[in-house]
Amino acid sequence: MKNKNMSLGASVVSLGLVLAVAGMACGAKVPAYVTPILGDTATLTATTDAPAIVPYLPPAYYQCIQVLPMDIEAAYYSQYGNHAEAETMYTGRTFLFKDQLVDLYMIREVDKGCLWADLTKCPVTNLDLAKQLKPGQRVDIVGICTGRDLLQSPGLVFRDCYVLITGSLQLPAPGGQVFTPTY
Repeated sequence: MKNKNMSLGASVVSLGLVLAVAGMACGAKVPAYVTPILGDTATLTATTDAPAIVPYLPPAYYQCIQVLPMDIEAAYYSQYGNHAEAETMYTGRTFLFKDQLVDLYMIREVDKGCLWADLTKCPVTNLDLAKQLKPGQRVDIVGICTGRDLLQSPGLVFRDCYVLITGSLQLPAPGGQVFTPTY
């Protein structure tokens, strides 16, 4: 029994060490109880303007489909597109706009809780990060397509969107789906 407890204790220490190092890589401060294990970590923090915490994403978001905003918009609004087919194929699906340049247009309604990716309105779940964005940064936006915006044509609306600093999380997960336009 004593061997099992020692093994469990070693596992807990290892897990704590891994979490502490991962936190330092993100720029987070290391808890005081880790200092005896790692030593002084004051000089080990990452040098980045990115916030330290990557938000929790629902597991389904890792199976997102990477697409350019204009491609998904064209699937719904192209004169040669099949609008009903686009609604069936894409509404309710999780999409990723990867490596988007933040500009004043994108963040113009951030105080109302939304980012814009081209003509797609993205209500942001992690609003604290969205409000810290500055023009020139690059972000990934992942969310669920709800379809056309009847008040703004041609425009789409997403829901439950998360904004991530580009490169902070590997999305989509390897082996994910590829966007195939209907137009």
